[in-house]
Amino acid sequence: MVVGVDVTVVDRIAAALQRHPRFAQRIYTEGEQRYAAAKPERWASRWAAKEAVKKLYGSMGERMPAYKDIEVVRRRGGPPQVHVRGEPTDIALSLTHDGGLAIAVAANQIRRHRRELPVPPADLVLAERPEDGHKGTFGRVLVVAGSKGFTGAPRLAAMGAARGGAGLVEVCVPEAIHSIVATGCLEVMPTPLPDAGTGVLHPDALPTVRERLGAADALVIGPGLGRAPETESALLQLLVGLPCPAVVDADALNIVAASGFDLKVADQAVVVTPHPTEMARLAGTDTKAVQADRVGTAERYAQEHGVVVVLKGAETVVAASDHPTHIDTHHVVALATGGTGDVLAGLIGSMLAQGLTAYEAAIAGVTVHAQAGLMVQARRGRAGALASDVIDSLPAAQELLRQALEAATARR
Repeated sequence: MVVGVDVTVVDRIAAALQRHPRFAQRIYTEGEQRYAAAKPERWASRWAAKEAVKKLYGSMGERMPAYKDIEVVRRRGGPPQVHVRGEPTDIALSLTHDGGLAIAVAANQIRRHRRELPVPPADLVLAERPEDGHKGTFGRVLVVAGSKGFTGAPRLAAMGAARGGAGLVEVCVPEAIHSIVATGCLEVMPTPLPDAGTGVLHPDALPTVRERLGAADALVIGPGLGRAPETESALLQLLVGLPCPAVVDADALNIVAASGFDLKVADQAVVVTPHPTEMARLAGTDTKAVQADRVGTAERYAQEHGVVVVLKGAETVVAASDHPTHIDTHHVVALATGGTGDVLAGLIGSMLAQGLTAYEAAIAGVTVHAQAGLMVQARRGRAGALASDVIDSLPAAQELLRQALEAATARR
């Protein structure tokens, strides 16, 4: 039997319904909306039910349905029934609410198919997950991302961090796009940054970001930032003397390359995550030259600038000045779609926040990301997968690799 359980605070769901008018339409079916009406506990119990069903699907390694694809159907004189994508299921569901909490337990008698364990890389390390751990145990990631016209990247990076196992994730975005990003943020905390009406990362945001960094264990910066002059100024000031390790990605890399900024002044471990064209800008060469010598290019930049380089692509290269170069052996064409790089940046940030070194975090992030991509490719095919599909597969991918590491240890 496979079981999914969720406990939800009733007041939290009631507040979400009040703050975000479209919340109900995005999450609940019309039948559920009619049934819940003005009773907060009913809204909360159905939210808990949807979360429990999603966890059930994740435990079975199946593609998770969207919230609105899951419907709790009341049957007169009988227990509630779960419909997924409009079809009845064999999922048994128990709902209750008491003391301001809504509790849902979803169970399926179908045993999950036993997956063949992958062979983990010899240098793969995953953070410990002690049974008595709490959200503070697993670290806090701060994501600084987004600009006008680029509102998806912040959420993809933040959800990559959350699905990677970080205990808390906060995503800081320019004030002009905060309401757009916040609408899609239920499990991560959105924070608006003063932007002087520009809709981009602005120097006015620096006091707020530095304050939030004081509580962070890792920074992820760059996805969707754009390259406005204000952003360049703010970013370069922010990267000096960081209080925690950082993942520098996307437009942050382009700004670093264009300005000749020396990442050594960050005074913390830094992981850079360029695709080949961004690597070419950083290295002062062209994409063709990078692709002709991927390992050498990554190693030279890592040595010269004291960073860990994750050069993305088929056979992603992880290079560091003080460790052997790691080459990921996966070839996952399903990952060749917009947004998967944002997910990887957040995932590596999550690994940093959980206490891995920059080199370990880079390898762990790349390996889990690739394994998730393989799972998506097996379900969806080689074309048409989305970055959000990869996010949904990250927990199962990491668990499979964790089991593989445990099995390898047991054989020694």
